[in-house]
Order: sequence, then C-alpha cells, then structure tokens
Amino acid sequence: MTELNWKAIIEAAIKVEEQSIALYSKALENAKYPSSKVFFKQLVKEEMGHKSKLEAIMNNKAKISELGSHSGDVQDLKIVDMLKDIPLSGDADYEAILLYAAKREKSTHDYYKTLAIGLKGTAMGELFTKLAEEELLHKNKLEKEYDDCVLSEN
Repeated sequence: MTELNWKAIIEAAIKVEEQSIALYSKALENAKYPSSKVFFKQLVKEEMGHKSKLEAIMNNKAKISELGSHSGDVQDLKIVDMLKDIPLSGDADYEAILLYAAKREKSTHDYYKTLAIGLKGTAMGELFTKLAEEELLHKNKLEKEYDDCVLSEN
C-alpha cells in the first residue's frame, strides 16, 4: 500500500470519528438527565480517543500497533437494524437520538469492517478490525440504553 493510499484511508476514518464526536457532543448538550449526560460524555471521550490514535498514526505509521488487537467478543444486539432510518432533527428527543446514533454506529462498524476485510493480513487490516469492534461496542451500549430507557417504558 502506498503512502498516499494509507494516509487517505486514515484521513477518511478521522472524518468519521469527527462526525461521531459532533453527534455525541450535540446529544450531550441536549441531554436532560444527568445519567444521559454521563452516557454521552463517555461516548464523546471514546470517539476522541479513536481520533487521537488515528491522528498519531497519520504522523507515524508505526503507531498502528498501539490501537491494540481485537478480542472479537462484542455482541451485536441488532435492536435497531430493522428499524427505518430517519434523519436527526434539531429538536430530536432522547429516543430519536439513541436510534440515530445506534444506526450511525452500525454504519461506521460496517465501513470499518469492509476496510478490515480489504486489508486483511496487514497491520491496517488489524487496525480497522479493532475499530470495527469498538464501534460495535458503541452500538451495543446505545441499543442497551434504548432498550432500558425506551422499550422498557412501552
């Protein structure tokens, strides 16, 4: 893989992480309950960690190994997988934010998984396998929150 190619891939991944940070920061601003604020603050922190690691890799490709190896034991609850995609409005309620965010994490997971498959057997492939797993973990957290806060109330 050429220098230009791997840098373009990392730059695209950084943009994905920036979009997630913006989404969770907005959700944090609009959260009404202290527990929701803690929940979204943690997601912002995790996505910022991904971004920082990707930026470190941009500056030094040898840092790829610092993201760690994948464990492969994250469960996909698939709660939101069959639900209709809806855009996120400025006045979205907690349920809409959770659904949108979980679907976004699914999309990000699928994107990273595709990159991992295409780069299988390389350090970059391992990097995207790990990132895909971490995005699936975020989806899992969001789906559990949705289940606990929305589905259990209905």
